[in-house]
Amino acid sequence: MTTRDEIAWLARRAGWGLAPGRLDELVALGTDAVIDLLVEPTNNGIATEDSPWATFEYVDDREQRQTQGLDVLNRWVTHLLDTERAFENSLAWFWHDHFAVSFQVVQHLPTLIEHLDLIRDQGLGDFRELIRAVSTDAAMLVFLDGATSTGSAPNENYGRELLELYTLGIGNYTENDVKAAATALTGWVVRRRLGGEVQFVDRRHDDTQQTFLGVSGVHDVDTVVEATIDHPACPGFIAGKMARHYLGAVDDSLVDDLAGSFASAGLDVATLGRGVLEAGVEGQGTPQVMAPVPWLLQAMNSTGTRLEPRAQVGLMRGMGQVPGSPPNVGGFPGASTWLASSATAARFGAANLIARETPSDSVALAAASDGRWDELADVLLRPSGLSTPTIDALDGLVGSADRPGEAALALALASPDLLIA
Repeated sequence: MTTRDEIAWLARRAGWGLAPGRLDELVALGTDAVIDLLVEPTNNGIATEDSPWATFEYVDDREQRQTQGLDVLNRWVTHLLDTERAFENSLAWFWHDHFAVSFQVVQHLPTLIEHLDLIRDQGLGDFRELIRAVSTDAAMLVFLDGATSTGSAPNENYGRELLELYTLGIGNYTENDVKAAATALTGWVVRRRLGGEVQFVDRRHDDTQQTFLGVSGVHDVDTVVEATIDHPACPGFIAGKMARHYLGAVDDSLVDDLAGSFASAGLDVATLGRGVLEAGVEGQGTPQVMAPVPWLLQAMNSTGTRLEPRAQVGLMRGMGQVPGSPPNVGGFPGASTWLASSATAARFGAANLIARETPSDSVALAAASDGRWDELADVLLRPSGLSTPTIDALDGLVGSADRPGEAALALALASPDLLIA
């Protein structure tokens, strides 16, 4: 890949697209410098950003629930479109899928927002600290029933998912480990009347020392996290999941290398992220079907389009992916869902709406209107150009569509070229 191809790849896979002209600015910096900006934004002079919901005022009113939900989602989308810390927010999206906490279960916007802020603020740091924080996070305690787990009746949900989905993977623990974790994690409650405040209640906790993952003396959340994170399977499990998320199909040898660096760095997520992105620009990634939300935001960024909140959530729901609403504990579905007939039709509808709402002075719309397909491809972060079938289809629109510019832009956005990251 050329430098331009590499940086476009980074913007697609590790970010939320680029406004026209921004690719030129980043190419002038070079690939290594761009990776530095992505992985170490603070060290490169990029200011920290307030929470997207810093000024959100929650009203506990059933009649306002839908309006407030749309506001929360719109603030999130706006933040992702405007952020200067693209990879930090991309990783937050990765962790959102990883932990899969859903509003449908939590049912309290402030609690969900606190969780989303947590994974954004800590998602590029120490993985051990992230797991510790998530383990007593109000949203997670509600989501996996930790808030109702007591010493006399320990709930196994979080202990199981901590091992299976969040840290180690199937085959690296036993049912006895799940039971031991469940017992040691008891005692945490969420005080809904206090706005979702988390408290530890000693009388609800069983402090009996457990043997967990071969470690004796485990009896509370700290010792559970310590034993789990220190397990030799943890670095490889997280490295493999992150590599597949950003790179697609990957060789075991690459995962082993990434896991080794991750472990040597004390499970520093930024170190792992850097390794993943460097592997990607070296060509170790494979083509990936883009999930609906990244596709939508990248299309909006490239065209300069901004949609009203209700339209945004309608498009996301039609394509099968709504932020804040993973369908189950395993997270969002994959390519088979994104390529289903209903999701494909919804994506064509989204492309048409984006094209209709694209500002008249948009660089992308001008290129589409004039048939400058190479320039259009570059604006859409495909600097190597669109495929021959797509160009043939675009040429077929010239002189035949009522609004050829809008039609061409919509077709390009919905084409296989844009469906693959």
